[in-house]
Amino acid sequence: MQTTPENQAIVPSTAKGTPSAGKSTPVEFIELGLGLEMLLETHPVFADAVKAALMPLDGEFLFELPHGDKPEGKGRVAAIRLAYAGADEQRLAFVILADDGIETSVEAADGQPEHLTSFAEAFVDVLERLEKAGAH
Repeated sequence: MQTTPENQAIVPSTAKGTPSAGKSTPVEFIELGLGLEMLLETHPVFADAVKAALMPLDGEFLFELPHGDKPEGKGRVAAIRLAYAGADEQRLAFVILADDGIETSVEAADGQPEHLTSFAEAFVDVLERLEKAGAH
């Protein structure tokens, strides 16, 4: 597992990582990370691999955006909802593909930049409103 000062909940990546000494990683993040690692070999599109990895965990894919430090990089971030860390309800999390297009991590929303989490929360709010409107 990797840790960064901004983000203490980074999950095992597809590249080499070192165990963190802080918070424990939700088992669902580990399952998703391992599934994603295998699926990236057969699903060349990052979003498709994330969707397939979420299926056995009953998670929900929300959206995908570019992510990374280099304009020419392959970095992507996918917002997802997933029940994790003992919660019965789905919570927001992010799956990140590094600029190298190989290394991935699954991270809790509370460790992400405010603009990304607020956008994802607004997206979820719109989805929930549409679902309620469709139910009436």
